[in-house]
Amino acid sequence: MTSSHVVGAGVGSERSAGTDAVADTDAVAVADTDAGTDTGTRARPGTEGRPESDLHAGGLRGLLRLRRRTALIVGAVVVVLGFESVVITPYARRAAGQLADADFRWLVPALACEMVSMMMFARLQRHALGAGGLRVRLGSAAATVFAGNAVGATLPGGSLVAITYRTRRMRLWGASAVQIGFAHAATGVLSTIALALLAGAGHILTGDSSRLLAAAVQVGAICMLTGAVLALVHHPATLRRPVRAVFRLVRKLRRGAVQQTSADRLLDELAAMHPSSGFWWRGLGLAVVNWTTDFMCLLTVCQAVGARPGLSTTLFAYLAGTAAVSAIPLLPAGIGAMDAAVVLTLHHGGVPTSTAAAADLLYRMITPGLVSVAGWALLLQERRQSARRRSAHVACDAVPTGAASPRTTTGTSRAAAKKAEST
Repeated sequence: MTSSHVVGAGVGSERSAGTDAVADTDAVAVADTDAGTDTGTRARPGTEGRPESDLHAGGLRGLLRLRRRTALIVGAVVVVLGFESVVITPYARRAAGQLADADFRWLVPALACEMVSMMMFARLQRHALGAGGLRVRLGSAAATVFAGNAVGATLPGGSLVAITYRTRRMRLWGASAVQIGFAHAATGVLSTIALALLAGAGHILTGDSSRLLAAAVQVGAICMLTGAVLALVHHPATLRRPVRAVFRLVRKLRRGAVQQTSADRLLDELAAMHPSSGFWWRGLGLAVVNWTTDFMCLLTVCQAVGARPGLSTTLFAYLAGTAAVSAIPLLPAGIGAMDAAVVLTLHHGGVPTSTAAAADLLYRMITPGLVSVAGWALLLQERRQSARRRSAHVACDAVPTGAASPRTTTGTSRAAAKKAEST
């Protein structure tokens, strides 16, 4: 379970399976080019009249700053991972012998389940953004989800850091504040309902009808609250006065800073959001598959280490771990809290402690372990691509506006030669 699981169970879904990366090639490239890559006809603001050497020096300084930041990030990741390794060493030693006898053929379906879980969350976020009219390629959304989980699982701040990262990526895609807020809210609501349905399935397996009723009441309450909020948003006249009061308060707290979005504009954009019933049903299906496949990853690694817990026992261990992560959202990947919840629940269900610890360790090696490695690789790749784009922009801006490009000069000389031959 990654950092994405944190918000999904509590407030709103980081990967909603929880929670929340990034070779954002197409959609991000569009946002980058819109920001000022049309350099063939005009120079970027602030570069007019500057010598070519100064422009190249500025580009090199930018690259050096990027490398310093990258080095600091990598150093922080190494320190955090080292600390996490020290924390998990005691129970890792006890599980080492059990892992040595594990059947690693089960790792293939476990990895497949986790990959499907991550892709379903990427589709869910893409689906939520699509309700506001923003179209994002699946590859960009999936890369963002992997990178978001990586930063949330390895950096202090946990799922909150991952949500912040994903919000920044959405802004680069061109999403407005309303679209981003709706995407986070819809993802969180759908993930919470899906998790409650999964808990209800566990109560059905155990035959606990009283808790099943409680899960049904929880789902009904969430649906009613969501419907009430949507109905209220679609009547902006009712909200106009209190929202204006909030904006005035924010302006005073910021000591007169210019407010970029007016209250009327915000309410009008919210009122324009009309997700259909099909949107909610399809989103709920994606959220259910997201949670279920992540649970199946834990179930599969239990089989790999020789544990044979009941389906309900494994499900409740997974739910207990998710709840533990949600209770401490600032803890990277819920390290320690989630592991204790999973191991103790499996042991309570009859699994030996060493076997339960081995299953938990193998599960955590997949997520957030391998998921974080993939996410950081995508994130560093995206940073290198951004640095190359910026250096290319600087090189293009350094060409004088009146000078002809080599291609144009060559074409002109060839035309002149042909004309001379004909005369």
